[in-house]
Amino acid sequence: MNYIKNSRFLFSTCLLAMVILFSGVVQAHEEEKKPYVPRKVDIYEGFPDWYKGVFADNVGLKEGSGLFKDYYKPLFMNMYMYPGRHYEPPTRMDHSIFIEKERRDLCIRCHEGINTGAIEDWKTSAHYNPRKTPLIARKTKIIEDSIGKEISVVDCFDCHVDTEKKQIRLPTAGDCSECHARQVTEFASEKNHGRPNHIQTLESNVLVPWYQEAYKRGLGAGNAGCDMCHGATDKCDPCHTRHSFSAAEARRPQACMTCHMGPDHPDAESYGESKHGIIYELEEEHYNFDKPLAHVLVGEEYRTPTCQFCHMYQGGGTFTHNFVSKGIWRMGTVPPSNIEYESSLKDYPYGIKIIADKIDIHSDENLDKRDKWIELCSNCHSPRFAGGWLTQMDDYMFQAFKLTDQAQKILDDLIADDMLYPSPADRDIYPGGDWLADVLPAELLGDGVWNAFKKTGGKVPVIGPILGVYALFYQGDGNPTHIETSYAKMWFWYKLQGYKGYAHVQQDIMWWWGQSPMLQELGNIQTEAKRMRREAAIEQALAESGKSVSHSRGGSGDSKSLLSKLFDW
Repeated sequence: MNYIKNSRFLFSTCLLAMVILFSGVVQAHEEEKKPYVPRKVDIYEGFPDWYKGVFADNVGLKEGSGLFKDYYKPLFMNMYMYPGRHYEPPTRMDHSIFIEKERRDLCIRCHEGINTGAIEDWKTSAHYNPRKTPLIARKTKIIEDSIGKEISVVDCFDCHVDTEKKQIRLPTAGDCSECHARQVTEFASEKNHGRPNHIQTLESNVLVPWYQEAYKRGLGAGNAGCDMCHGATDKCDPCHTRHSFSAAEARRPQACMTCHMGPDHPDAESYGESKHGIIYELEEEHYNFDKPLAHVLVGEEYRTPTCQFCHMYQGGGTFTHNFVSKGIWRMGTVPPSNIEYESSLKDYPYGIKIIADKIDIHSDENLDKRDKWIELCSNCHSPRFAGGWLTQMDDYMFQAFKLTDQAQKILDDLIADDMLYPSPADRDIYPGGDWLADVLPAELLGDGVWNAFKKTGGKVPVIGPILGVYALFYQGDGNPTHIETSYAKMWFWYKLQGYKGYAHVQQDIMWWWGQSPMLQELGNIQTEAKRMRREAAIEQALAESGKSVSHSRGGSGDSKSLLSKLFDW
């Protein structure tokens, strides 16, 4: 009933607005002003030429994003999650008649009855009152001097109207940069530090074949769980929620937690249950979030650090909108080069250009990042304490990757001896395996992997970082097997949970969510491998005795592993 009532209100109000518009009762601006030409920051500047054509160009909902854009259709809500690529203006009303006469007042007149919450949020914002506090007034003056335009109010028209196309838009970071160029430029600079970063996070969805495979299998609606975090790469409201767009709100840890949580990156859980998080929860009302981070008095206004205070710090007392500049372990998914591997991890990234090379934790660049962390932590702790903790976290990660190496070696050997059941020849293909080699060039996919997909049509086991994570996003007929799924959980969930527990100093997550289940899964993998080998030996003996068996497995007798044969490592 409320919806019907509001719809009637909207219709009647808009009808009245149109009458006013065309009757000439309210006149347009009397004096001609020099046209304001906005300048925008291109967050994709510096990317390869092909990148904009598959991520930045607006195509509405007719095709997807990324190199596999022709293999799926985006969900309807991608219009709002990723507007730069997928937004389509509303068609129920022709807004151009309002836009051409710049009738800003009509936006509020129509929408305050049906979108009351949005209008009220806007009325509390600095957009509505650009001089609501002395600090905001100073920032507004800086913006005015930068853009050469006086700002009395920033209304719906400024953000939601594409004046060139005479149509409604959903603002992107580029649109916000018309006034907030520095912040957007800083945000865009994340891409200079490699993956993962916020600008390129959509790649994690759409440059992996199982995303498209879910659509092909009629399971595409489930991809919304990925899109709602990874799709929000070209806009600012994941942190500065609309329509208040409060900087103070965005400085609170809660602003990060809807995305930075869960089994592969429990940042919210590990920070929230750490001593830092508990003190913050107990004393949150004493924190002064109205102050820019660079002006915060540590110990007085922030007794413990927030997500933003740690991750936006650039060194030398400066803070920017770049959250990844100090990242060393890169979410913990990329193997380090600082340990010796027994498994095929020694060949990572297998010639694939689209994923990162191994990380040298002790490189000059990473040692410089480490110094910035120690400088930051030394606001409250001694440098010896901070440096010792970070070194201990490195030791955990080296240890965790050695456990990962043990597990991957077990799977390597099972694959080499054709012990997986079902065998690659009898199982469903790797997601997209029947078309990957036709879409991706060998120079991007890696010659070995490209040749394997071309030769087998995708009937090939793929394990370990990073392509092996498909085991947690996809389930074909017999692919992946139970032991492969256990391994994927071990390296992608439990190793990363232990890492996040260490990084945020939360001991329970570090052990019970991290190392303990890693050891349990390694035990499961070892036991399952022995069972599979025992069954294969029994079947082999029965086959040799002439008795029938349901299927045949056994060693090939070839010392060169099946992985080496398939991927040419």
